[in-house]
Amino acid sequence: MANSGWWTKTRGMAREAYESWSRSAATAQGRSVRILAWATTADGYVVASPSALSVGDTDSWTHTGWHEMDRGGWDGATGQLSWSGYHGDPQVVELTDPGRLPEVFRERVSASILLERFVPIVNGRGVTISGRRDPGSPSGQISWHTELGRGLTWQTPGVQTAVDEAVALVRTEYDMG
Repeated sequence: MANSGWWTKTRGMAREAYESWSRSAATAQGRSVRILAWATTADGYVVASPSALSVGDTDSWTHTGWHEMDRGGWDGATGQLSWSGYHGDPQVVELTDPGRLPEVFRERVSASILLERFVPIVNGRGVTISGRRDPGSPSGQISWHTELGRGLTWQTPGVQTAVDEAVALVRTEYDMG
């Protein structure tokens, strides 16, 4: 068994694709180039590492940190893995052979969430505040995100101030600077 693809650092991925991915992933400082799971698409690969989800082929890759994903999930009926980030367009990839990737996807996104808290602002409507940490980064820096509930907009008078105060309160309560 020691010679099987499972026991190599490529975890059975084609060597050319692995080498391309590892070079690309290494450009992001502090990123682990260890594969947790991978899957194929019609024209490439999706790779889960400790700190990011990578999509690409032997020519180019995009990497999205787990802590940068707002939401996402696996649809077994369509074979699609989808996610949206805090700062980007929704992404969808169709996996031809998903393997363990959907399970690892769910686990890594969850591992990046330190806290989520709903804070009411007006008449039961409010904001959800989340503190996220890059699970692959040694720095432990926390990124803070807010999502307004239904019925509130950033243009509503006083909302921005109330949200800023709520974030400051949550950060103080959890001593997370």
